[in-house]
Amino acid sequence: VGEKQKKDAVLNVFHSVADSYDLMNDAMSLGIHRVWKDMFIKKMDPGPKTKLLDVAGGTGDIAFRFLDRVGKQALTTEDGASVTVFDINASMLKVGESRAEKLGHTQGISWVEGDAQDLPFEDNTFDCYTIAFGIRNVVKIDVALKEAYRVLKPGG
Repeated sequence: VGEKQKKDAVLNVFHSVADSYDLMNDAMSLGIHRVWKDMFIKKMDPGPKTKLLDVAGGTGDIAFRFLDRVGKQALTTEDGASVTVFDINASMLKVGESRAEKLGHTQGISWVEGDAQDLPFEDNTFDCYTIAFGIRNVVKIDVALKEAYRVLKPGG
């Protein structure tokens, strides 16, 4: 499959399943994906000033766990913790933003549409970068990984 065809196919699939994506994950993993994500955030152990970029984070599962882990106080202080949910698919981001409102996650979170191969952020911006299962949908994985390294702070 060519690069453009893969990108278009991935966009179309996720546009079509955005509203049921979380339910599909529950069904396909028998809910185990929730345990994996909980363990993932526990292992990350973000602090009160951690800046996280969650690539392919669409519906916000990792972001919400991050916000819960750092706590509301860390989100309200100057230079406090924050998460940027970044996804190539506007439909997934829309679902995530709606979930955030329902869950009361209104501080410390932003939503950005774009391609993991061309991140619109300055060098050395984030302490942590996550992409999880989204890496399988990236057309040029090596380019996305170079971008990840670029936006991470030294030691991130």
